Amino acid sequence: MDAVRTAYQRAIKRKDAAADYEKSSPRGGKPSDVSGDTRRWGNVPIFLVALIAAGIALRILNLTLDASLWEDEVFSVALAESPLIDLLFAALRFDTHPPLYYVQLHMWAAFGDSDRWYILNSTLLSIAAVAAIYEACRRIYDRSVALWAAAIFAVMPLQLFFAENVRMYPMLAILEIALWYVLQTMARDRHASRGRLIAALCFGLAVTLTHGLGFFVTFFLFLHAAIRLRRAAPGRDLLFLVGIYVVVALAALYPLVIGAIRQTEGIAGFDLPTIGIHLTLTLLGLEFPWPTVAGFLMLPLVALLPLSESRARWPGGLLVLLPLAVLLAISLLFKPVFIYRTLGLFLPFLAISLALYADAVFKAHAIAQRVVVSAVVLLMLAGGLNYTLKFEKRGYREIIAAWEAQSPTDAVLMTNGPSEFWAVLRYLNNGEGRRSALEVQPPVRDGMLRIKQKLEGVGAASLGLFGRSNYAQVGNRRIYPYFAEDVASGLSAFWTLNPPKAGCALANAGIGADVSGYREDADISLSGHHLAECRNLRFGPKA
Repeated sequence: MDAVRTAYQRAIKRKDAAADYEKSSPRGGKPSDVSGDTRRWGNVPIFLVALIAAGIALRILNLTLDASLWEDEVFSVALAESPLIDLLFAALRFDTHPPLYYVQLHMWAAFGDSDRWYILNSTLLSIAAVAAIYEACRRIYDRSVALWAAAIFAVMPLQLFFAENVRMYPMLAILEIALWYVLQTMARDRHASRGRLIAALCFGLAVTLTHGLGFFVTFFLFLHAAIRLRRAAPGRDLLFLVGIYVVVALAALYPLVIGAIRQTEGIAGFDLPTIGIHLTLTLLGLEFPWPTVAGFLMLPLVALLPLSESRARWPGGLLVLLPLAVLLAISLLFKPVFIYRTLGLFLPFLAISLALYADAVFKAHAIAQRVVVSAVVLLMLAGGLNYTLKFEKRGYREIIAAWEAQSPTDAVLMTNGPSEFWAVLRYLNNGEGRRSALEVQPPVRDGMLRIKQKLEGVGAASLGLFGRSNYAQVGNRRIYPYFAEDVASGLSAFWTLNPPKAGCALANAGIGADVSGYREDADISLSGHHLAECRNLRFGPKA
């Protein structure tokens, strides 16, 4: 009987909470900050469905037009095609990101291994993210907000870029949206049920273990939910939510430790033009004109304007503006992390914030705001079209095929690191040289050398964490994942991929000094890459 009474009281509590939520977040009534007639949509749903269809069509078009892999994508594929244990160690050895995405891609690789097959993985995940943001917003708000959020997210130019790149961003977007939804249901219903707490734990861990800054996203999502839950139902439910976050935060030790010892990308000083470029890449896409200023002009429209609508203030302020400001502060004070790819982690919440504002002004008699919102969304669509027409990946297939055709069968090639090295193995001689990402590595030095010696001292050398060879052989050709000066000095000629300086004035990978005594005899340039044949002058002129 007590159990029945408790269940009944909880049901009443949830019903009251839902009613209060309706008052604070109207689902079709008058928006809190914008007055006017809210009964008619007109042709807005047709417009939004057309935008969603356009976004999906551009994703499919990009898949068919440009099925090539560039540097970071080659990295993803090389890890995915490694044995699972090697994959986990290779992620630890080479990457700043945790391995969950690569494990997913590893399973995808069981059914195909072409470039287009791998890109299809990202394309399908990106389309699924559009569906996920629609369904999450439909359940939290209503169908009109859901359509706006899906339409805005579908045409965001950076999401189009993510959709044709074999990286973790589309998968991460789905996980972020799922975590946001679970946490928002707790705040809406003023109750953190066991099922929702377990779901929040699972999605929180998944976000944290998918991207090097996933823990950063989870922090703001849990903070947002905790503040709302504390205002609605302080007490045991809030403590349970905090306890779940503590477990998720412990998983953040992996990316935090790895990120602390590895070099990261992003701005390292207060450089307004560079900040503007990253804002433009995030909001208007790659290849957009006037990149140093366009982002600054777009930011107030997409991030500040929604703050005038009460429902949009929480997601817009706490899940968009505050994280971007913190990323900039971290880059200026500690470590570079402010870059368009990390800013893009918060685009799902920017879409939700802008959707709440757009829904309000289109349901109200607010002509000026309608025009502004329409212009912003159409500008995003224009940025996506511009990206599709102008952006070209710097794939490796063409230049490796040209080198294979023009170089001797016993040629030696030096590359600039794991990604370029794995690209050569992927495309040379129809991929004959593909192997585990751990198998071939350059010699280690300094701190890594000390770690290797300690592992060897405890008998862990068999793990192969530091490789089993320093070059790969494909037929009679040898490929090195670094500039092997000791090898080059004993050769009459060798090739370099994307040399740091022209004319074979090569930089020693270990000490950064010019390596003299070489002359460029031949070169190949294709798809933004350059191959140079360097002749050792100590062996005399070419016969």
